[in-house]
Parts: sequence; C-alpha cells; structure tokens
Amino acid sequence: MRLTAQAAVLGALLAALLTWLLINGNGEMEAAYVTMQRTVGSLALAESRLQHDVLRARAGHLRNYDPIVAHLRKMQAAVADLRASSRPDDAEVRALAEVVDREAQMVERFKTGNALVQNSVAYFDSLSDRLSEPDVDPRLVQAVAALQIRVSQLARDGSAKHLEDIRARLDAMAAMTLPTDQAADVAAIVLHGRQLLDLLPQVGAATRSLPVASSEKARQALLDARRELHAERQARADGFRLALYAAALALLALAVRVGLLMRAGTLILRRTVAFQTVVAQAANRFLGSQPDEISAHIVDVLAMVGGGLNTDHCYVLMLDGSGAVHLWSRPGLAQPRGWPMAQRALIPDITAASDDLIFIETADATGHPALRHALAERGIVSWACARLRRGERTVGLLCFERSTSDLPGWLRQSCGLLQVVADSFGAALESQQVWAERRAIEGELRRAQRLEAIGTFASGVAHNINNVLNVMLGHAEIAAEALPAHPDRAARQIEMLVQAGGRAHEIASQILDFGRRGSAMQGTSAVEAVVAETIAQIRSSAADPTVIRFTGTAQGAIVGGEPAQLQQVVHNLIRNAVQASSPDRAVEIQLDRITLAERQSLSHGTLRPGDHIRIRVSDSGRGMDEATLARIFEPFFTTRPAGTGLGLATAFEFVQEQDGAFNVRSVPGAGSTFEVWLPVMTPAISDASRACGAVMILGRTRAAVQEDEETLAALGYEPVGYVDPEAALSALRTAPERFDLLIVEHPLPGLSGLTFARRAAQIAKWPIVLSLSASEAVQPEILSAIPVVEVARRPWRSNALALTLQRHLASGAKLASGPKTAPPRKLSKR
Repeated sequence: MRLTAQAAVLGALLAALLTWLLINGNGEMEAAYVTMQRTVGSLALAESRLQHDVLRARAGHLRNYDPIVAHLRKMQAAVADLRASSRPDDAEVRALAEVVDREAQMVERFKTGNALVQNSVAYFDSLSDRLSEPDVDPRLVQAVAALQIRVSQLARDGSAKHLEDIRARLDAMAAMTLPTDQAADVAAIVLHGRQLLDLLPQVGAATRSLPVASSEKARQALLDARRELHAERQARADGFRLALYAAALALLALAVRVGLLMRAGTLILRRTVAFQTVVAQAANRFLGSQPDEISAHIVDVLAMVGGGLNTDHCYVLMLDGSGAVHLWSRPGLAQPRGWPMAQRALIPDITAASDDLIFIETADATGHPALRHALAERGIVSWACARLRRGERTVGLLCFERSTSDLPGWLRQSCGLLQVVADSFGAALESQQVWAERRAIEGELRRAQRLEAIGTFASGVAHNINNVLNVMLGHAEIAAEALPAHPDRAARQIEMLVQAGGRAHEIASQILDFGRRGSAMQGTSAVEAVVAETIAQIRSSAADPTVIRFTGTAQGAIVGGEPAQLQQVVHNLIRNAVQASSPDRAVEIQLDRITLAERQSLSHGTLRPGDHIRIRVSDSGRGMDEATLARIFEPFFTTRPAGTGLGLATAFEFVQEQDGAFNVRSVPGAGSTFEVWLPVMTPAISDASRACGAVMILGRTRAAVQEDEETLAALGYEPVGYVDPEAALSALRTAPERFDLLIVEHPLPGLSGLTFARRAAQIAKWPIVLSLSASEAVQPEILSAIPVVEVARRPWRSNALALTLQRHLASGAKLASGPKTAPPRKLSKR
C-alpha cells in the first residue's frame, strides 16, 4: 500500500513536469530572427546604393538628389523597424541608429556643397563659351580655354597641385587689361572659379567621409548579438526538449521499477531459505577440517558464502597481529581496488563502531560517515561487515562488498545467519592461526640453530685463514721491496703472490665480517678492469679458454664497492654459467654502459634514472624452472650437490648495497641470462692529485712507531709518532686542528688502545683507525661504540693502507692545503 502511494505521488509529479517542459520546450520563434536579418540586409543594400549615388552626384552624372533621398529614407525606415522589434534599451540598435543619423547629416552637407559646386561649374562653362567669340582678345580666349580644360578635369584630379594650377591661371586672368565688357565677364569667371576651388575640398571631404562612417560595424555587432541570443534560446529550448524526453523515460522507469520491486518481494523469502543452507554447509566444512587444512578451505568457504549472497568480493581481515588476509572474488572480477591496504585502512573505523554487524549504502548515505566516505572513494556501492570473535576478543573481520549494485535487501533480515557465519570463521581462523604460529616458531628455532652453527664455523675458518694470509702478505710485500731495482722471475712471482693474496685476504675478511654481522667496506671499482681480470683468471684454469667470450666496454666507468667484492660477483656468475653449460657451448659475457631516463623495474630490484653498467652473463645450459628461479638468491639454497648456496646470495647482497639490481631470465632447456646492473659513480681522484694530511701514530715501541712514520711519509702524509698516550692526548687538546686522522695500536703498554681512542673521540671527531696484529680480535660492537672507522692488520701493506687513509681523509677529515713531501721524520722523545 505504501509502495502504491509513493508510486502515485511520483507519477503525478512526473506528469506535471512533463507538461511544464512541453510548454517551455517550443523554443523561440524563428520569424523574428529572420525578419531582423532581412531588415539589416536591406539597410546594408540601401547604404551601399546611397554611397554609389553620392559618387555619381560628385562626378556630375546624377542630375538630382531624389535617389539619394530615397536610399536614406530606406535606411531610416529599417532602423525604425529594428527599434520597434527590440527593447528600448537595446544598445546595438541604438548604436546603429546613431551611425545612420550621422550618415544622414553627412549626406545633407554633401548635397549642399555639391549643388554649389555644380552651379559654379555650369556658370563657369557658360561664361567661358561667351568669351570664346571671334571678337574677343585671342590671349583671353586661349587663357579661358586652358582654364576650362583644367576645371573640367577637377572631377578626375582634385589634387592640391591641380588646384594651385587653376588658382594661378585665375590670378593671371584677373591681372589682364581688357575692355570693360570683357573685364566684367572675366571677373565673374574668376569669382566663380575661386568659389569652386574653395568648395571642392569640402565636398571631397564629405564624399570620402561617407564610406568611413559606414554602419557596417554597427550592423555586424547587431547581427552577432542577435545570433548569440538566438543560439542561447535555441540551446535552452533543446535542453527543455531533452529534459522532456528524460522525464518520459523516468516515468517509464518508475513503472518498471514498481513491477521489479513487487517481483523482488516474492524472491526475498526464497533467497533467505537458500542462504540458510549455505550457512550450514560453511559451518560443517570448518567443523570437519583439521587445523592444517583450514587454510586450504578458507577460500572455499568464502566462495560458498559470497556466492550465496551474490556479492562481488568477500574477504577476511585478521586482527590477531598476523596481518593475514583471505579473499574471494566473483569469477570474472579482478581483486578489489587497493587490496589489501585500502581494506586494512578501514579497520580503525570498524573497530570504533559498537555494532557487531555494520551495513553501508553509499548511494543513500546510510551507515557510519567515515566508512561511507572511504568506501565511496573506492567506488563501493554497498558494504557489510561482521566481527569474528573468540570469546570476548575480536580476532578478525568478515566483509562483503559490491561495486555494481546494492547488497540483497533480505540480508538485513538475516543478520542472525550472517553472525553464525562470522562465528564459524572466527573459531576456525583462530585455530588455524595458533597452529601456524606454533609451526613457525618451531621452524625459526631450527633455522636459528642451523645458522648459528654455520656462522660459528665460518667465522672460525675465516679468522684462521685471515691470520695466515695477513702474515704471508706482509712478508711477501717486504720481500718485494727488498729486491733489486730490476726484478727477476722471483720478483714477478712475489708480485703475483701479493696480488692473489690480497684478493684472498679481502675475501676472507668479508667472510669474517659476515660471521660477525659486520658491514662491507665502501670503495670503488673500475668495472672493465675487474671483469677482464676475472675472465683472465677463469680462462687460465679452464680446459678450453675459448668457451668464454667477452664483448663490450664500460667506457671507463667506476662503480661502488671494493674490487674484490665485484670480482667475487662476476666470478660466481661466470663459474655458474660454465658449470651449467656443455663443454662445447660458449658462455657470453657482455659489458654495456646504459643511461636510463626513468625508473625501471627488473626481475630482482628497481633502478633509479641515470648511468648504469650492465654485466650480462649468458649460457645455453639446462636453464631453471619457475620454482628454482624464485629461490636462487636465498642463502644456502643450491641445486648442485657440491654447492654451498652462498655464491649468489653474497652477490645479491653486494648488488643491493650498491643500489643496483639483478635481471634474471631462464627457460628450462634453453639456458639462463644473469644481468647485473650497477649505478655509475663519479671517477675517483687520481693518486697524483689525492689530498694528504697529518696523521698521529700511537704505538707500543719507538722503533715500531719510527717504521710506521717512514711508511706514511713515503705515501705523502705527515706522520707524528707517539709512544706515550698521555702526551698524545695533550697534543690533541693543545692543537686539535693539527691532525687529520689517528692510527692507534691495540693493545698499548699501561693503557688500552680502545680506551685512548674513546678519550680522543671526546676531544674532537677525528677518523680513528685501530691497528691490530693478525692474532688480535675486537668485537664489532665495541668498535662501533668508540667509534673506530676501520681496522688495519699488521704487518701493514702499503697499497691497502693508502686506500684506507685516502678513503677516510676524503670522507670528512680536515685536509692539508697540499701534498706534503717532507722526508721521513725521526721519532721524537714524546
């Protein structure tokens, strides 16, 4: 009954609207607009003919002014018609009338002046004919004839020069001595001639002013204004007609809507009963599942419930700290917009509501305002939510949303059934979450135990190897310096030993830092040299060196990271490619320098815009499937029985530290391609131009400190050695600006080197390098608390020490004004 009354009222309103639109939709009459155009056209034609007849009258071809008067009256009549059909305050018509009035005044002035001119010309011609008789003085006849010719040319030539010529001839004629009867005629000729000369400029000006004062602009302005008004009224009429059509459609839609609502009412009960069956099936599905099977059944149950409600999306948001989400979408639909961050952003507003069941209809503005606004921004039409409880605690939210239509009306009448579904989900999800947390804790415990054992083993092995390498490298470098100026084969072997040992020393140090959870050193590497050196090393140990092909160039590019780290990355990639390929198939290594104009996403990482180096290693081996490709950079994951699973993991960590990325492509049976992308750095400062500074050395004995001073002086630094810690601290307090870097040996006699470094750091912020022997070890936590920028192992290697000092002096210490080339200093008695 209520629906029928509403439909009747709405139908009556639509009928009234249709009548009003029909009355206002007829539009403006076209006759007035067309008549106005014709009137303006007749005015323009009359004005054009008026100007034409004025020119004819000026040339003497028009004997009377009746045509001009007729044209002028037509123009004035047209203006009167326009005034009659327009508003009194019509500015365009008023402006046009003013222009026509001005033209009428000009025409009157022209008529008056032109009549006098024509009379003077006619009288001049008659007198000239009388003075052309045979008894007249020939000189006078000749002068009169010449003057008559000049006057007859005035219609064609009214220039100032021509007028002056006529005036001169008149003056000459007036000066002639003639008989009395002829003198009177000559005087009349001169009088009329001079009057003609005075009137001609005025008549000419009036003739020229008529086209200038034309009403064309006023007429065009009137036409433009009327055209714009006509278009506006026509658009309004079109709008009324369109609204009339829309109202008719609305009336039809109302009738259809009434029928649909009546039909929908009969379906509510049927759908409610069907949903009860779905609720029972969902509850039984959870009750019959084991905890480890719930995850596999959650989406199935969501599909059952969502299909029963005929909703677009059905999802669960867990509030137990796990952050788990579960989603079902109707077949053919993509994930909901913003999933899952946009949905999780609604949680604070949902939990703030007091109701366990929340319904939102964005179209009719029902429900919580904050939720309704957020849902409307995402294009959600209707939305419902039920709390998942376990006792008194809310463990999640069950939500339904539609972007195409409202939720079924019977859902509000079935709140109890929806709460039953929510309770079933809450119990099942909490059980599954507890079981998953227990399994995760057990797995983390086993993994922590395994990593602890591996870390301890790796740390011990790396520490022992590093001690041996350090001693070997120190003595090898000392032996190389003691050789003659022209080294023989033994010197070359020692040099190769120093180079290879240096690489091994850096690698062992990285393993030791990894075991201690330290950070890698930050240096720079010449890409092309490192890649070429690595390829040469691998070729020297390969059975067929030709299986490795190297192309491309880095164009002298420098990238971040120590050379040993970059070499380890390249070595791992080439070694893996060689091992994955057949002996007769080549491995391709390509080096390119590429500029990216915008951010680019690769398979493992994202690159910023700028210059990058790409190291591409391709093989034609067995390739990898999707599962293997997804885990290649995981630590300890390997597909080879003899592999450790650390090579690619270490390479990936290094590339990430340098803001680079990997791009990996692989097809089973067709080979793999690994691309390493690294950002290009500004070229490093050359050794010849590097800045040096003053370095304080605090050592155990005077002899050792003196030897260290000689080493630093040879590198171009100013060394200042101390064996007394208190004297060194006093020097720091007295002149803190004198020193650029401190090298402190640990341990010191009577005072710990760490203690001295801590006290020195309280005076000023110098870079502090801790000098340790090969057998000494200090925890990284202690070093970072002092702070110590780096550790130098004894015996020192000149090239490694030079890189250390250059890196830390250039990164923030006070630099000297220029390179110091002072000779090695003797140990003072400080």
